[in-house]
Amino acid sequence: MVGFEGTEIDERIRRYILHWRVGGVILFDRNIRGPEQLAGLCRRLQELRRSISDRPLLIAVDQEGGTVARVREGATVFPGNLALGFASTAEDVSLQGRITGRDLSGLGININLAPVLDLYHPGGSYSLGLRSLGSDPERVAALGTALIAGMQGEGVVATAKHFPGKGAARRDSHRELPVIEADEMTLRGRDLLPFRQAAAGGVMAMMTSHAAYPSLDRGKIRPGTLSPALMTGLLREELGFRGVLISDDLGMGAIGGYCPIEEAVRGGLAAGVDIILVCHSPAERERAFRELERIDAGEKGLRSRLEESGARIAALKSGLRPEGKPAFAGDDGDDLATRIARGAITIHPPAGSEPVLPRRFLLVWFRPERTVEVESAAGPAGPADFFREAGFDPEVAELSLDPGPEERSAVTSRLAGHRAVLLTSYDAYRFPRQRQLIEEVLRSRPDARLAVVRDPRDAGLFPGAAQLLVTRGHGPYSLRALAGILAGPGGDGE
Repeated sequence: MVGFEGTEIDERIRRYILHWRVGGVILFDRNIRGPEQLAGLCRRLQELRRSISDRPLLIAVDQEGGTVARVREGATVFPGNLALGFASTAEDVSLQGRITGRDLSGLGININLAPVLDLYHPGGSYSLGLRSLGSDPERVAALGTALIAGMQGEGVVATAKHFPGKGAARRDSHRELPVIEADEMTLRGRDLLPFRQAAAGGVMAMMTSHAAYPSLDRGKIRPGTLSPALMTGLLREELGFRGVLISDDLGMGAIGGYCPIEEAVRGGLAAGVDIILVCHSPAERERAFRELERIDAGEKGLRSRLEESGARIAALKSGLRPEGKPAFAGDDGDDLATRIARGAITIHPPAGSEPVLPRRFLLVWFRPERTVEVESAAGPAGPADFFREAGFDPEVAELSLDPGPEERSAVTSRLAGHRAVLLTSYDAYRFPRQRQLIEEVLRSRPDARLAVVRDPRDAGLFPGAAQLLVTRGHGPYSLRALAGILAGPGGDGE
């Protein structure tokens, strides 16, 4: 399964399909310009595939919701897993899965590289955060299986990731190899549980974790993707998973810093991986193709693994519906997304009545940036429009994530001129100068409210905040819900 550049079929992707006979493609922001273009691209990719094979391409995206959602027009972009997992019912989660499955199927996408079943760990890597359904293994397992059932009920293959769970990783596998030091009993009783449930519940695909798990891998420090003990012994033999196993992108730093891609292809295949995923580098794709070709012409052991994986993939593809024919014609997703976003917001200390802001106030907003490789393009430039919809007229001080002295003084000089102040934080635990600015504003204006709009671990940094709102998301639905809460039941005049 390969990535490619551009929004149309060019000579490179044509060569991948016709010459190398790839079994699947993965689409990113760079491939998508709108629903009509996307549906046309998927249709033409399948037409090209049909010229050489009766089996369709797997056309994949990462449509997790929230910060990782490649399709942003023509599909509901739900608030994200952390919001979904906080207060949603299993029925709402299943419905989200159905709506997502229907939307993707209608565009010609037949496999979603979601849901994330990694647990939320407050000390974990910033690359996960909002992507997790939460920290309770039992709840994540229950909600994850509901999401999977919903998606697969609409004919879209769901992919539980990242086996056996990388929430405790303190480093980002896009950049380097994380080593998860937890003992075997802890990992089995905690991180592994959602994947055990997903396997038992019939998930059709799983994606590997590149993190190292020495306690599960006989003391070895190697990417989980390359471990037979994990991918065959634990997943296949112990958990009984019979679906398709997809590697995480072999172009990531966790792999590149450990071995050349040729060794990763061989090691992944030997470990039990069925689909080798190479997303971004054309040179690495070609090297991976050539290595698979050498394996196919070479030793018997790895060639038999190719045949075994080919049989699993063929079985998966035989169950796919014809593209563009969703079955579910219900909810458009807007009401559900609104309900999820509102239910995810907490207020500390709990108010007797919902907090209300005056119509005019100063909003201190840290401009979202794409600081994590896996995330889609940054969200909305600012929340002003959502507050105006709710009847407010905010003055917005928009800052970079790690503001310098000039930005700080520009904010503090405006504090005295406003009856009310709403601060936001955006991963302040990662950006020291953002944290310093928030602390300075709270000292000057102890009445200021603080809204944590990204990782909830920021909430513990500011115990002096008079009122703390945690949104568990900063997308449109989350910001609209925040504005609605601060407007009160009937809005607020002067």
